[in-house]
Amino acid sequence: MEKSLQAKVQRIIEQKGLYSYMNNTKWDELITAVREEMPFPPPYKMKFVTETVEDWEQDFKEDVYYLCYWCGEEFPTKDYYFNIEWLKVRPRYLEHRGKLVAPAVIDASPKFEEILTRYNIPFELEEGTYCIYGYR
Repeated sequence: MEKSLQAKVQRIIEQKGLYSYMNNTKWDELITAVREEMPFPPPYKMKFVTETVEDWEQDFKEDVYYLCYWCGEEFPTKDYYFNIEWLKVRPRYLEHRGKLVAPAVIDASPKFEEILTRYNIPFELEEGTYCIYGYR
């Protein structure tokens, strides 16, 4: 399966004229730093090269109540980093404080940006969402 998936990803990359922005080392550095240094596991959305654009038409421009775990079944293993087209991270979340009280916005954007800068990970920032491209 992995060999056929790699061939499919390579074919799509060539058809779309994409080039690589990230490698396994950079993905490992990012994931390890997020797990070890962030005060919470920030929410993210990920698009794989093998998915269609229509699958990801939604924006990720508003704060959410959920967190995402950067390991296990939710995040691909090193063997599948080659299929990550982009990762959008919103290092903020809404903390519920009661029915009559507005939620608190918990923001770890400065820490996340410090991690990206330290490991020279290229990113784009739009309305509080960081986009890290595996390919572009």
